[in-house]
Amino acid sequence: MKKAVVWLLTLVLVFGSVSVFAEKEKDEPEISSVSAILMQEGTGRIMYEKNADKKVYPASTTKVMTAMLAIEKLDPAQTLTASEAAVQIDRDGSNMGILRGETFTVEQLLYGLLLHSANDAANVLAEGVSGSISAFVELMNQRAAEIGMKNSHFMNAHGYHDPEHYTTARDMLILCTKAMESDLFRKIVATPQYEIPPTALYEEPRILSSNNSLLNPMKGHAYLYNGAKGIKTGHTSDAGYCLTSYAERGGLGYFCVTMNGQYEYPDNESFIDTIKLFNYGFKSFALKNVADVNEIVATHDVKWAKGGDQAVLSAKAPLAVLLPKEYDKALLTTEITMEENIKAPVKKGDVLGKIEYFYDGESVGCVELVAAKNVSRSFLIMIFGTLWNLIFNVWVMTPLTLVVIVLLLRRTAEMKRKQRAREKQRENFRRELNR
Repeated sequence: MKKAVVWLLTLVLVFGSVSVFAEKEKDEPEISSVSAILMQEGTGRIMYEKNADKKVYPASTTKVMTAMLAIEKLDPAQTLTASEAAVQIDRDGSNMGILRGETFTVEQLLYGLLLHSANDAANVLAEGVSGSISAFVELMNQRAAEIGMKNSHFMNAHGYHDPEHYTTARDMLILCTKAMESDLFRKIVATPQYEIPPTALYEEPRILSSNNSLLNPMKGHAYLYNGAKGIKTGHTSDAGYCLTSYAERGGLGYFCVTMNGQYEYPDNESFIDTIKLFNYGFKSFALKNVADVNEIVATHDVKWAKGGDQAVLSAKAPLAVLLPKEYDKALLTTEITMEENIKAPVKKGDVLGKIEYFYDGESVGCVELVAAKNVSRSFLIMIFGTLWNLIFNVWVMTPLTLVVIVLLLRRTAEMKRKQRAREKQRENFRRELNR
């Protein structure tokens, strides 16, 4: 009996702890970094944010902008030669030891920039794009404004501290999502190691190792993360530890930005916070199919339809929305908006409206609605309807109404005239009788 009680208590404790753990996973994680943001790639939904619009210093995450512009403006196979100005940098900072007069391809410099965080590579690329570093910085700020980075300002191509060189976690998210539209950028930031062969001025190969501990086993296994595929680290004493990152599992991708984290050996808050946020996204949410092209969503009346036929509506494309893994179906609602005054004929595939999905009042996805079949026009109904509308059209009704009013007024006046004539006739008759 005692053994049974012990086993029962053990089971209660085990399942009780599992339940508590599962409940905690649904709660938003506690983040130590000053600011952070997490976004699901496919839907663009912000899953978590903390001080996302607070001004922070980006450090070497600046190089995402430098790389993006180089990819947009230069050919990866194009060669660039380092100038004296480009290599005149603080050698205590991160660099790949580029010598004045050394020549590299743009792609090699991009690997040096994004894996090794080479400040000298940033300058060489900047000059290659704009002719001078100052002109490149102008281009950085111009491009930032174009893509919607409303609270950012750049002063250099590599991220050295400057009070006027700042950004926000939200702006860095915008930048990273834009940069990741490039296949070359995606390939580079997901690479753990890369080798640049010897040059005419440097006899040894340069082995570049990614600073991103989420994906590079050479940095140890403490922060390796399944599915991590980029993007860029950053650190200065003023900026703290910064990390822009991307991870993908089973077709579900997340962008994460953590800014101004701290480092107390052996813990690096930028990596710890990023892992917490990725776990929160992958463990708590999933893509759920809510619309299928073969599913009838609604029907709608069609003007002039033959036989009173209706339009049958289905989704133009399949739609999957991001929902909690254990979601309440009662909280998933829809709102259908239709085009005004739908008239026959309707062809299969015509866009007639849209359906928007809401979870607990928040919009989670939208898809266009199309006709699932043809709807023919009834010419008899159309002609009758056209004539009816013509008759009661305002341009017809207005003069017609005026004519009716005039006729009524004339009829009233005529009746009054006749009434007066009768009364006069009766008055004359009475006078004759009185004579």
